[in-house]
Amino acid sequence: MAQQGDAPLVVFEGVRKSYDGRTDAVQALDFAVARGEFVTLLGPSGSGKTTTLMMLAGFEDPTAGRIVLDGRPINDVPAHRRGIGVVFQNYALLPHMTVAGNLSFPLEMRGVARAEREKRVAEALDMVRLGHLADRRPAQLSGGQQQRVALARALVFRPALVLMDEPLGALDKQLRERMQLEIRRIHRMLGVTVVYVTHDQGEALTMSDRVAVFDHGRIRQFAPPAEVYDEPADAFVASFIGENNALPGRIVARDDAWCSMALADGTTLRARCAPGLAPGDAAVLALRPERVLVGPEAWADNALEAELLETVYFGDHTRLRLRVGGHDEFVARLGFRDGLARPRPGDRIRLAWSAACCRALAPEPAE
Repeated sequence: MAQQGDAPLVVFEGVRKSYDGRTDAVQALDFAVARGEFVTLLGPSGSGKTTTLMMLAGFEDPTAGRIVLDGRPINDVPAHRRGIGVVFQNYALLPHMTVAGNLSFPLEMRGVARAEREKRVAEALDMVRLGHLADRRPAQLSGGQQQRVALARALVFRPALVLMDEPLGALDKQLRERMQLEIRRIHRMLGVTVVYVTHDQGEALTMSDRVAVFDHGRIRQFAPPAEVYDEPADAFVASFIGENNALPGRIVARDDAWCSMALADGTTLRARCAPGLAPGDAAVLALRPERVLVGPEAWADNALEAELLETVYFGDHTRLRLRVGGHDEFVARLGFRDGLARPRPGDRIRLAWSAACCRALAPEPAE
């Protein structure tokens, strides 16, 4: 976790990157990463997250601005002199070397004595629980084992900062989820600073102290996972992180942080209101499906009847698609309850949710 009171380990100051001199892949980034923090750069393909990581690693040069590592500007420091551990999606293990040889190699390049190398390699392999495979070659390992070796190699020379670029992208779902917890465990054990890139929202929420949500080369929101999920800064963040209902409408009244919003069919709902919205403004009501109460006991600030259009069974819950306020893509989740009749398409269903659980946001401009 972040060490309170310490100077940040990484600072981006007005960093911009353009590949063609006309379009910015990254636009004027200003942010800091605390020592010991696990920060995830999250966004769709082409949003600038990997370019940002590559500039920090030294594999790309900023067009403008300054990157500071441990109080020292590093724009002109080559990648191999930055002392940063890097883990890639394709593992990048040396196939002709054993597992132990792959871990020993970065220590040899740094002039570490043989006895110390052997000690550190053994410690790193124990850390990722692969000490019994030290003499295997990468081709003899499973994908998950290769990823653990790549992680151990990035940590074996004890860097203050480790960068990870989609490191779990090639793994199946179960293994990916196990590795998420493994990486988190190692991060907490060592206290190393991690900057992690992914397009997987669940991965970002599971692993991070803070998440930077990227879109078109800029950060839309940089906050702890719960805040990004429950308090999205704008309609893009609300729609990109997890599943979200986005009901279009218009603000009809505002009272400090609260507002009333009219949907297309005239239904009026109460919500928390984003800054800058005023009566008459177009808005989008953002609401998570799990916040919706379903059934006869559904009573809250916002209560209405909706037509059920489709059901999908997920085992622990049934996903309901409903028509709400003239909008046909409203989603709610119905958990298993003894004695509750399973609804069918065409049924009228009572829904409700608290005004505190939804947020009126400015709509995204059309591209």
